[in-house]
Amino acid sequence: VLLASAVPAGAQSSGDATIRPADVGGWASSGGAKVFTKADLYGRIDGGAELFLDLGFEQLTVQNYTKAGDGEITVELYRMTDSTAARGIYLAKCGKETRDPGLTERHTVSRHQLLMQRDRYFLQVNNNSGAQANQPALVAFAGALAGRVPADGPVPALALLPKAHLVPGSERIIRGPVTVQAIYLLGEGDILRLGDTLTAASGDYAGTPSGSYTLIVAEYPTPAAASAALAYVQKNLDSYLKPSKTTDATLVFQDYDKKYGVASVSGRRLEVRLHLVKPPV
Repeated sequence: VLLASAVPAGAQSSGDATIRPADVGGWASSGGAKVFTKADLYGRIDGGAELFLDLGFEQLTVQNYTKAGDGEITVELYRMTDSTAARGIYLAKCGKETRDPGLTERHTVSRHQLLMQRDRYFLQVNNNSGAQANQPALVAFAGALAGRVPADGPVPALALLPKAHLVPGSERIIRGPVTVQAIYLLGEGDILRLGDTLTAASGDYAGTPSGSYTLIVAEYPTPAAASAALAYVQKNLDSYLKPSKTTDATLVFQDYDKKYGVASVSGRRLEVRLHLVKPPV
């Protein structure tokens, strides 16, 4: 109902501009779809475009729907570069998930809004009136979309995070300065040297022998590249962070909250543990 046919992974940049959602449960499209690209995304998302662009954004299609006596629903379909980018947006925005039994995709829904991720698409359905009676319609729109885009793809970066003691829902995808700084300000710019080609991940951990902390993990093509990334962090560490130990494989620092951080390299992997109450042994 939302899409005339499945949108192939290699669709042209204008492909989603032709989407004309049909009537969904009595909700009819109102006016034409509006399309936003990288160049004009700031005009649609005031202060939030940086996150989408940092993760990998291609195109946004927006369509309004009306139903007599029930107000208006707005469907925002974000086409990202891949399923990792779409999952990254979803994880950054979903908060504590409230799921509907009618959907199997990764989603959360309230009477005001539904967020869903499937393949490289991030869907946001807004109930502009806020009426509780419209919540099933949000689910109906999501269900219609889910059956008309490809199955969800893998997100390999999340496999970098150890599963033991990982706090559910705390996972985040890191691809550039905006997404890493949303976790922690290690330094300015591409502090992890991801170079627009690598993807890191972060998560919160609790109940470990070291207590609670946040972990960032990045994997590089070679051990030399991982070591170079650590050296870059050491050289460009934010001025509010005070180094206490520096070696070729380790950096220990204290932050503005008097908590500790440890960046270390092992093979091709760089790990950064943050918010440690006690200094590492």
